[in-house]
Amino acid sequence: MATNTVSGFLNCSDGTSIPLQAELAEGTESNLTVNATYAVASGVDIGDYAPGKTIVSGNVMSPNGIAYCYVLRQGLIAAIIPVNIEGVMNNGNTPLWKSLTLQAGDVVRCMNNTAADRECAVSVITASGTNRIFTITPTGGATNLLLDLQTGNNLGSTLQGEKIVKAFGTSVDGALVDGGGAVAVNEVGQVVGVVPLTDPGEAQPMSSTVSIPVALNYAFQVVTTA
Repeated sequence: MATNTVSGFLNCSDGTSIPLQAELAEGTESNLTVNATYAVASGVDIGDYAPGKTIVSGNVMSPNGIAYCYVLRQGLIAAIIPVNIEGVMNNGNTPLWKSLTLQAGDVVRCMNNTAADRECAVSVITASGTNRIFTITPTGGATNLLLDLQTGNNLGSTLQGEKIVKAFGTSVDGALVDGGGAVAVNEVGQVVGVVPLTDPGEAQPMSSTVSIPVALNYAFQVVTTA
């Protein structure tokens, strides 16, 4: 499996920035650490590099493909980080959905892929401030159910009683996606919301304001034609 130089930055409320860079294997979620040029040692995680600083915006970029990136804190997603492909950027200082004051032990996790990898990922935040990522890799024409990255559960089991208010999705499938997005359906298959999917090689995935209620047995699905 090839590796890529994945890089990026996180901007802090005090005007400083945290530079990120690491060699990450394609198709494997990995830690993205502080750029060794600016750290006292290589492989330093953000929480140990800048505890107490509050991150408010930023981007993480990969040369070929990218699905998602987030800050992991004690086993939970503490913040979603915007992603893009190198050279494909509309807003270099994309605001985070929710600012985050770093703690020792906080880690940036990133999934960078090959350009052809069909992984579909939908990153969301709810009205209560809960961050989640749902993923699936289609292999042909089918109705593909996106599952929570951390628990493997469906949308309803993961966020029952919550309302998704912002989201973005990544997928290279383009015209193969029926309706152009990841569709949220209720327990009888009726559509309750849609998250557009962006091919990060074509455009920077941008956050959409949505209002998607979630109850038990609700699901995220992406229908592919091939």
